Amino acid sequence: MTGAREDLLIAMPAEAGKILLKRGGIHLCALLKADYFAKFSTERGLRVSAERLLTLERLGLFSPLIRLRTPDLERPPLSLPLEDDEWFDRGWAIDTATGGNHWIPDQRNSDSEAYYSRFQIASLDFVLSEYDFTIQLEEFVHSPKFDVRAWSRIGRQFFKIYETRNRLDGTRLFRPTIDALCQYISDRYYPHTKTNMRTRSVSSGGFSFDEWTITNSRQWQWKDYARSWNPKETEETFGLTPAKLKHAYEALAGQQSQVDPLSSWYKLVQFVSPRERDRLKGLALAAETMRSGALMLRLLHKDLYGEELKHPNEVYGTIITHMPELNIRSDARRYLEFVVNQYDLNPRPKLTLFLEGQSEEVAVKAIFERYFGASVGTHAIEIIVLGGVDNATGTKDDRFRAILRLVDYLHHHQTFTFLILDNENSAAKLKAAARKAKSTLHAKRFVTRPEYLKVWRDSFEFDNFSATEIAAALRRLAGGNGRFSSADVAVCKRDRLPGAALTALYRARTGHDLNKLDLARELIECMFDSSSRRAIGNRPLIRVLERVVKLAALNPFPTMAESWEYNQTSSYLGKTRGRIKRPTGFRRSSSRNRR
Repeated sequence: MTGAREDLLIAMPAEAGKILLKRGGIHLCALLKADYFAKFSTERGLRVSAERLLTLERLGLFSPLIRLRTPDLERPPLSLPLEDDEWFDRGWAIDTATGGNHWIPDQRNSDSEAYYSRFQIASLDFVLSEYDFTIQLEEFVHSPKFDVRAWSRIGRQFFKIYETRNRLDGTRLFRPTIDALCQYISDRYYPHTKTNMRTRSVSSGGFSFDEWTITNSRQWQWKDYARSWNPKETEETFGLTPAKLKHAYEALAGQQSQVDPLSSWYKLVQFVSPRERDRLKGLALAAETMRSGALMLRLLHKDLYGEELKHPNEVYGTIITHMPELNIRSDARRYLEFVVNQYDLNPRPKLTLFLEGQSEEVAVKAIFERYFGASVGTHAIEIIVLGGVDNATGTKDDRFRAILRLVDYLHHHQTFTFLILDNENSAAKLKAAARKAKSTLHAKRFVTRPEYLKVWRDSFEFDNFSATEIAAALRRLAGGNGRFSSADVAVCKRDRLPGAALTALYRARTGHDLNKLDLARELIECMFDSSSRRAIGNRPLIRVLERVVKLAALNPFPTMAESWEYNQTSSYLGKTRGRIKRPTGFRRSSSRNRR
């Protein structure tokens, strides 16, 4: 932070380590011993060992928050939260948070132990970025002999860099203070960072210990602690002002964004389960820890000053258009919906195809696999079997209302609907009712478009297959136990209920009930038979399904509320009711977003 204005830098409180042990960050984010912190850091792509941490401490580059020494008399482990100053008064506990002159062992041994905060991963990353260098060894081995002088020369250059960077100035404690502040407020805000934006889990109570410390959290409850939390006390302890806290937040937010290889996907990642995010590796996991710290600072700033700062990944850079809009983000469910739409991950069907019965379902699924080359799911289409026309048209007291309300709901969520029904009972009346059904979810349009409801002239079988094909399919099903001709089938077709007549004919000739699913399979085989005289593309069902596939393909889900609203007031989902007045300055979104 060289060159930063001094009045913007938060400063480390005197005896910060002692303050942390007494009043902040003990229960949810326990301090880590040197070997644990080294492992924690290595998992996050920062290759350090406990020995290297000691070296960095001796050089004054990176220090733990506290260091404990073996007491010179029989004493139980240090009890946390700290209740008195005995360990510090006797020199058994050393406050090392400021990194100033303090006792440091010559080498690692069992007589002392250093304790770090997980949030110091940010400062450690900053230090290592200044002191880790990459060397191209080929520069020294291109000749038959190893070039010792070149190796010595590069070493001297590195030492000069070290001398320059190790000159201490007034900003050297800025980043360590951010770490300490994050640790201090972690008991209050950390659960808000371990969330999928919809739920969070909090660990309260418990008892933990090692050979040096005992932390008693059995009587500690996060909810009680959060209710009694006073952010002003933190403000006084760290000497915060709105400008200082914002500057600290932006420094940490900018660092995590720069480190994170998944930074461009932050809107999606934030909705992932914390348990799964903890399985990230390397710098992605390091950024996850840094982001937790930044989010806590953001929450503290809002509690203290009533201002919600920008999201950690939106602090730097210019965002011309927020996707989705900022006012949408308070609704986590809708925010998530627009985000998954942006990444094309929304599993919701882009079109729901209502079919009358299971036999139609069998036929349609087979056609998708064999004619369109992929399953209905691959085409983002969902099939719903109504189980009969009556289930679509409703009862006398509730004529058409249920199915049209369902269609209205699906169109409200931008899922096209398409109904295919036999011409039985009230199917024709349903289609007529759909022409004038007004949406109850959007006042500017009708529920649907008439062409999104297909009623066969007779039935699925008779409209799409010839009498000869149906007769041949019946003969194969009967297996020689009944004789069927095209003339027999033609008589059934002229009946008021052709489907029922065909079933009755089969029962009369064979003594068995007609299995409509098997009949559908046989008819599809006729359709794809190379000897069929009728081109597949000329069959009405194929033409209907081609339209269904096209509707689904041309329905990318919206990524902004503006695009969703445009779609609702357009004529894509249903006929518009009157002239739609666009807002002044309204610009159409791209076709990708608009639909």
